[in-house]
Amino acid sequence: MNATWAAFKRDPYYLTSYLGLHVAVLTAVGLLMRHWGTPFHYELSWSSLWLLPLAFIAGIQIPVLMHNCTHGNLKSNWLNNVIGELTAFFCLMGVNVVRINHNLHHAFADTHRDPHDPAGKSFFTFIFTAQITGVQIIRSSYLKFHGDTPYHRSLFFVNVILQYLGHGLRAWVWYLVLGQALFIAFYVPAFITFSLAFAHVNYITHQKGRDGDVEVINKDDNLYYNFINFIGSGVYYHKNHHRNPKLMNPMKIPVRAQRSIS
Repeated sequence: MNATWAAFKRDPYYLTSYLGLHVAVLTAVGLLMRHWGTPFHYELSWSSLWLLPLAFIAGIQIPVLMHNCTHGNLKSNWLNNVIGELTAFFCLMGVNVVRINHNLHHAFADTHRDPHDPAGKSFFTFIFTAQITGVQIIRSSYLKFHGDTPYHRSLFFVNVILQYLGHGLRAWVWYLVLGQALFIAFYVPAFITFSLAFAHVNYITHQKGRDGDVEVINKDDNLYYNFINFIGSGVYYHKNHHRNPKLMNPMKIPVRAQRSIS
């Protein structure tokens, strides 16, 4: 994450080249897949319902792995970059954009510079505004680093266009690779699971106390939280994660770190 953040601060063209490369590669892959056709020939039927539990687990586990890659928690930078891009592809994103967004979240949690600050929002408002807020806050940092000029504002607008074009191209590639039936029966439920579950993690674990201050908390006080923590490597243990982002599973605190995290 630090290397990506350093490149973002140093080079005004970093995001443009990164996002532009993704758009070019995704377009090429999509055109090839249109020529070759999907390797999966699955018919959509009521029997497809057996895919829903697999989609639900994938919608939790794959983004958790992506999140660990953004923090460099795998054994090598190569693994973090390759697996990070693959898992981010599932989430319709590029991992380095996730790293920039997440760096701001950890550095400025629950302030006006947090890309997904839930303060004063209902859950569904938070879901629909987080994308817009994230873009605005990354833009503010970009202009702070490189200068608030008409040229840099226009360049960042190009980045936004490339980012959302990349979202659509990734969904198109998934559709072409999986075919219509698997895309509908597996990928769409998995993506919805990811979108709702991880929005809820960021929403519910940042709670305003009676004194008005926001506290990051762990959630394990009902069956749902315990189940998602079990299949999602402690994803609702957000307080532990903020205090030590290098924990692959923040439920499992090393003995030597328990005193500082509790």
